[in-house]
Amino acid sequence: MEKKTTLKDIAERASVSISTVSRVINGGASKVASPEVQEKIWQIVRETNYVPNSAAQALKRSTTPHKTITKTIACVCSRSSNMQEDPFFSEISRAVEEELLKHGYLMKLSLSTFNTASSVLEASLASETVDGIILLGRIDAKQIKIIKNKFKHVVYTGLNKLPEPMDQVICNGYETSIIALDHLDKINEKTIYYLGETKNEVRYKAYQDWMAANRQISANLREYVIETPFSSQKAYEALKLHLETVGTPSALFCGNDLTALGAIKAIREQGLKIPEDISIISIDDIEMAQFSSPMLSTVKVPMHHLGKLSARLLVERIEQGNDLPVTIEVPPMLILRESCRIK
Repeated sequence: MEKKTTLKDIAERASVSISTVSRVINGGASKVASPEVQEKIWQIVRETNYVPNSAAQALKRSTTPHKTITKTIACVCSRSSNMQEDPFFSEISRAVEEELLKHGYLMKLSLSTFNTASSVLEASLASETVDGIILLGRIDAKQIKIIKNKFKHVVYTGLNKLPEPMDQVICNGYETSIIALDHLDKINEKTIYYLGETKNEVRYKAYQDWMAANRQISANLREYVIETPFSSQKAYEALKLHLETVGTPSALFCGNDLTALGAIKAIREQGLKIPEDISIISIDDIEMAQFSSPMLSTVKVPMHHLGKLSARLLVERIEQGNDLPVTIEVPPMLILRESCRIK
């Protein structure tokens, strides 16, 4: 019989104490373990398929017997071809995995629907036996139908609220965008350009509405839009071309931090200064935002909470079976650093 991995085994491999491993797995290690140590511990957890004994933990808190749960979950990302290389979705998926482990669930696999045909997705899911699905990022209605036809328990998390009746954990992308735009208005930025995706994108819809209401610009709005996928490289290329051929905007609202980081590179290469020549604000607050030069002003999306609440909601659905769809909304927060002018 294969030996079951214990906290002691993980502690020995990570060269830390058992109590440190326990605190990491139970979400209380922010002050007692560095990010590098936490990542090392979670890597070992994944490699060994360690699953906490839910019954043993429950019995410590209660005299009522509990059954050990060993169910599996799949995580499906629709906005990135490699979830672990995308800082936004990797943080959410890590929080999902951590929270599931606390409840005795294992994240069995991660799939991507990015640029994937519906027939390919259907074939990929046909052979999978998991107890539930967590969807990361906006996904089209056809793919949602395929997933919901195959799996009873599905929870979505992201910035764009889906019209489908299903469980959702969101940070309202529309509201988040308005917060960013209102700040640019507060510091008296008159000409605000949008850099990012536009198709079925709530952040762009917020920009459209805000510009019409606050700048009376609607018919010629496309003159202020620099369309690009939400990636650093694509944003760099799009803004570089704009700066070379059109001119310099006074302020940029970027759809996410990766886009803003690409914009910073393009602006600096043109010999322009941030924020003296161009103010920049974006959305997400990924870790790199505080290490860019200048440090990036952004509207924080609580990624860890999105992941944690999604996992909790899915576990509740599986164990309690409530059929009424629930939407949980977590609030964004304005984070001001160096990339915006001071009023």
